[in-house]
Amino acid sequence: MLDTLTGTPDNGLRIAALALEYGLIEGAQFSQACLLWAADGARDVDAILIERGWLDAEAHAALVERLTEPPLRPSLVVPEVGGGGLVEGDTVTLIASSAGLDATPAAGLGYGRPTLVGSRLGPLRFVPEGSGVSVRERLELRGLHSSGGIGEVWRAFDEVLEREVALKRLRDDRDAGSNRARFMREAKITGQLAHPGVVPVYDFNAAPDGSRSFYTMRFVRGRTLREVIADFHDTRMREAQPLIAGAFVDLLGAFVSVCKTVAFAHSRGIIHRDLKGENIMIGDYGEVVVLDWGLAKRIAAAEVVEIESEVADRDEGGEAATGEASESMTSPLQTMQGERLGTPAYMAPEQARGAIDQLGPQTDVYGLSAILYAILTGGPPFSGDSAVAVMHAVLHEPPLPPSELTHDVPEALEALCLRGLAKDLSDRPGSAAELAEVVQGWLRALAERRRDEAERERFFDLSLDLLALVDSSDALIQTNAAWAEALGVGAAERGPGAPFLARLDPRDREAVRATLAELRASGGQASFEARMPDAGGATRWVDWSARALPSQSELYLVGRDVTTRRESEAEARGLVECAPDATCVADAQGVIVRVNAQLERLFGYPREELIGAPIETLVPAASRARHQGHVAGFVRDPAVRPMASGLPLEAQHRDGTVFPVEVSLGHVRTPSRLLIVAAIRRWT
Repeated sequence: MLDTLTGTPDNGLRIAALALEYGLIEGAQFSQACLLWAADGARDVDAILIERGWLDAEAHAALVERLTEPPLRPSLVVPEVGGGGLVEGDTVTLIASSAGLDATPAAGLGYGRPTLVGSRLGPLRFVPEGSGVSVRERLELRGLHSSGGIGEVWRAFDEVLEREVALKRLRDDRDAGSNRARFMREAKITGQLAHPGVVPVYDFNAAPDGSRSFYTMRFVRGRTLREVIADFHDTRMREAQPLIAGAFVDLLGAFVSVCKTVAFAHSRGIIHRDLKGENIMIGDYGEVVVLDWGLAKRIAAAEVVEIESEVADRDEGGEAATGEASESMTSPLQTMQGERLGTPAYMAPEQARGAIDQLGPQTDVYGLSAILYAILTGGPPFSGDSAVAVMHAVLHEPPLPPSELTHDVPEALEALCLRGLAKDLSDRPGSAAELAEVVQGWLRALAERRRDEAERERFFDLSLDLLALVDSSDALIQTNAAWAEALGVGAAERGPGAPFLARLDPRDREAVRATLAELRASGGQASFEARMPDAGGATRWVDWSARALPSQSELYLVGRDVTTRRESEAEARGLVECAPDATCVADAQGVIVRVNAQLERLFGYPREELIGAPIETLVPAASRARHQGHVAGFVRDPAVRPMASGLPLEAQHRDGTVFPVEVSLGHVRTPSRLLIVAAIRRWT
C-alpha cells in the first residue's frame, strides 16, 4: 500500500518534508523518522511516520496528491510566531530535496501555518548517492542572547551535530532593504575571515527577496571586554589596588589579540569601523573574539569600496543620511546608523565627519587606541550627554591624558594611546600590528622586570645584610627581614612609601641626601656610613653601599651593621688619646690612620694634616727610603719592640728640625686589617 503511494524512497522523504511544512508532524518526529530511515533503509520515511502514528493515512494521501504538482525550489521551513518573530522553543529546520514545496497549504488538508519558503540551498553534493540523507541541519532556539541596532542573537541547538550555536537574525523592525544588504555583507565578511579571533560562520539563509535572513556561527560563552574592563576598574578603585596588577596584564594580553585579529582583517582588505569593548568577547576559556562586523568595509589600495554597494552608508530608506546628528539620537556608546557609522565614544574623527573616502586601517587604529584608553582609565576617551556632544569632542578636543585619571599609568602605554587618538591619520601608529608589537614589547619588559624582582626577592629573603630599594624621592620600595633583626623595625615602618632618610639620625640626613642625589646624577656606586636608631632608641652605625640601577631612577642599597667595629674603634681611639707618649697608628701600607694630641705637640703637625699621610712624614728626609723597607719587614714579622732597644733613631719636626727619639712598636689585628702602633718619646 505504501509503495503504491510513494513509489520511491525519495518521494517518501518529500512527503515527510511536506508534512512537516504544513504542521502535520512535529520537528522532533521528523528528525526521529529520518534517523530511523537512515539506520536501516528498509522503510521509507513516510512509512515510519505512519507506523509510529505520527501521520494519519488521510493526511498522507493528500500529501501524495500534492506531489503531482509542478516542483518548485528547496525550502527553508521557519515556524512563524507572533507575526514573523522568533520565540524561545521555536525550531529552524533546513530541508533539502529534489522537489520544492509551496507555501500555500494543500486544499483539503485542514492543517497549515505560514512559512518562509525559497531558501537557495543548492544541491547537496556531499551526500552519498542513494543514502537518502536529506536533513542538513536542525536548530532549536534556546533563548534570546542579545539584541543590537539591527539584529539579535539567539542561542540555538544543532540537534543533528548536538552542539550549541549562535543564530543571528535581523530584527523584525529593521528587516528592510539596506539592512538586509548590510546583514548579508556582515555574514560574508565574518565568514571570509578565517582567524581564531573571528567566530566561524556555519551558514546563511534568507527568503528569495532577502527578508527573514539569518546566519549561524559558533557560540562563545563569556563576557564582553567592556564588562571585563568595568569590573577591573571597579575592583581596583574599591580595593585601592595599583593599576599594574595581574588583571591589567590579562587585559593588555587580550588587547594584543584584538590588534592581531584586526591586523589580519586589514591584510585581507577589510576594516571593522566599530571597534569597542562591547564588540569584543572574552571567552570563559581565554579566547578573544572580535564580533559584529556589520559596519565592516572592504578597502582597496587608495580608495574605500563596499562589498555589495554603497547602501551600507545610507539609511534604511535608501537615501543618503543628512550627516547631521540630532540631539535625540542614540547613546554615545551605541552604534549609529546612517552616514556617520560607528559608536560616537569610540569613533575616529574621519568617521565623525562622514568622510567615507578617508576611512582605512588608521580608522581602526583609532578605535583600538580608544579601547586601550578604556583599559588604562576605565572609560572611553570622550564622554558627554549626547552623541552630538561626544562627536564634537572627537572632532575638536584633545583627549585627557590617561595619567590625569589614573595616577600610575605607564608612560609608554599612555604615549602610544595618545598617538593612536591623534586627529590626523598620519600622526597615528602605522598599523594595528604596530600597536600589538608595542604593547607586547611592554609586556615582555614587564615580565623581565618581574623576574628580576622575584630573583631580588629571593636574595632579599636570604641576605643577612640590610637591603633596600629606594625610589627617586628617597622613599623605600622594598626592604628585607634583616631590618627587623638588626634594627627592630616592623614591616609597616619600612613598607613601600616609607621615607628612607627618616630612618637615619637627623645629624646624617642632609649628607646622605646629597650623596644619593649625586649618585642618581652620575650613576655608578657610592659608600657612606650613617647612624640609625633602633626600636629601643639605641644608635646603630650602618655602613651603606649604594648603586644606581640601569635605566631606572631607583637605588639599590646594601647596609651592614658596623656598630661593634665603631665601638672598638672608639675604644682604641680613647686608648691612643690617653697614652702618655706621642702615639701614631698606621696601616700595613704605612699610612697614618690615627694620632693623639701628644704627637701633634711633639711634631708640630695638626691632626688633619697627618691622617692619610705616609708615616715617613715623621722621618728625616735622608732616612725615608730605607724606612719604607723597615715598615715592610715589620709587617711580615710583627714583633713587639720596646723602648730603649738601643737603636739610634731620629725624627723630623714640621719645621725641619731633626731630633733623637725612642720608639716602641706593637701591632693590632682587626677582622679587616693589620695596624701598626708606634709610641714615640723624645730623647735628650
